[in-house]
Amino acid sequence: MKLPFLNRLLVAILSLSCHLGKAQDTSRQPSAAGLDEAFSLDIGGFTNFVNNNYGRWSGGEAKIMYRGSRFSPSFNYAYQRRPEGHQSTLGFDSYVNFNRWFYIAGGIGGAPEGTAVLYPQLRYGVTGFLIVPGGKGLVATLGASQVHGKDESYSRTLSAGALYYRGPAIVSGNISFNRAYPGAHPSKSGAMAIQFGAQNKYWLGAGMSGGKIAYQTISLDPLNVRFLTYGPNIFFQKWITEKFGFTLKYDYQNQLEAFRRHGIAMNLFFEFQ
Repeated sequence: MKLPFLNRLLVAILSLSCHLGKAQDTSRQPSAAGLDEAFSLDIGGFTNFVNNNYGRWSGGEAKIMYRGSRFSPSFNYAYQRRPEGHQSTLGFDSYVNFNRWFYIAGGIGGAPEGTAVLYPQLRYGVTGFLIVPGGKGLVATLGASQVHGKDESYSRTLSAGALYYRGPAIVSGNISFNRAYPGAHPSKSGAMAIQFGAQNKYWLGAGMSGGKIAYQTISLDPLNVRFLTYGPNIFFQKWITEKFGFTLKYDYQNQLEAFRRHGIAMNLFFEFQ
C-alpha cells in the first residue's frame, strides 16, 4: 500500500523511535563494563536503503563521553538526509552511579528546524538499572520516556527488561508499552539480543525487535493508523589497538504495508585519558 506523503513521514518518524528502543550493544556502557579510560569518542556514518519510493536515508553521528566514578555524561550529534530534506539532532545523556547495586541512564535531546522533519522535536527519558541480589549477573531495568513531534503529536513509553551477564555472553531483553497522542492510541513493542566477546578484544552480537505502531493523523478528519513492524540486527565491534577500534552494524526493518529497510553503519571509536 502506498501512503500519502504526510502519513509516510509520520510512519518513518515513529518507526525510528521504535527502533531506537531496541536492544543495543551493551559492552561499552560504563557501569556494565567498568572501563578505566576517562574519555571516549565515537564518529561514524550510516545509510538505509528503503523501498516503496521512500528513497535512501543517509547521515552521520558523533558522541563524546566522559567516564567518571559517579557520572558519565555524553554529548551526541546526528545528521540525516532523505529525498524530502535533511535535519540534525543534538542530545545530552548520562549514567549516574548511586551505589554498587543501582545506577540510572537518562537524557534529553532535540532537533533544530531543518528542511524536513526527520527527528523528534524533543525527547527525554530515564532508565534505572538494579543489580538483583543473588541473581549472579542479572540486572533488572525499568524506564520511561516521552517524544514530541513538531505538531501536537507526542508519545509516552514505559519499558521493563533485564540484562544477564554469563561468562563471555550478555543477554538482554525488554518490552515497551507505548501510548501515542492525540487519541491515546496504545501499542506494544519488544526486543531481545545476545552478544559474545571480551572487552578490549571484540564483541559480536545479534538481536530481534518488533511491535505495533499506532497513532492518529493531524487533519480535519483524523485517521487512526496502525502498523506492525519487526526486524533483526547484528553488530561486530573490534579493538585494533588498546584504545582504537571500529563497529559495524546491520539492521533490517519490515514495516508491514509501508516499507522494508536495510540499514548499515560504521563507527570508529577512540579511548583516551
